[in-house]
Amino acid sequence: MKRLIKWIVKKYLTKEAIKEAIRRGNASLAGVEVSEAKAKVIAVGNDVSETLAKYLAGYADDGRIDDAELAAVNAQTDAMVEKYVSDAMLEAMVDRVLG
Repeated sequence: MKRLIKWIVKKYLTKEAIKEAIRRGNASLAGVEVSEAKAKVIAVGNDVSETLAKYLAGYADDGRIDDAELAAVNAQTDAMVEKYVSDAMLEAMVDRVLG
């Protein structure tokens, strides 16, 4: 019985079957509409993933981040600070911490 189940699973568990299952999931997600608040969270997540991609790309080729790669990481993080941190936010944080 175990051999029969193993044979069936091997027969139907293929790369094409996996791709088709992923495509169905992708199509399902593509049909979902998110709220404005969730869209903002997704945008932040996208920026974070782009930053992580810069780090990973830096390490991927030789196991270290050289000066040019560090400049790309710094540019990405600087852009995120400019995009998400406002003067009003900083002022409110200082007021909250220092009373």
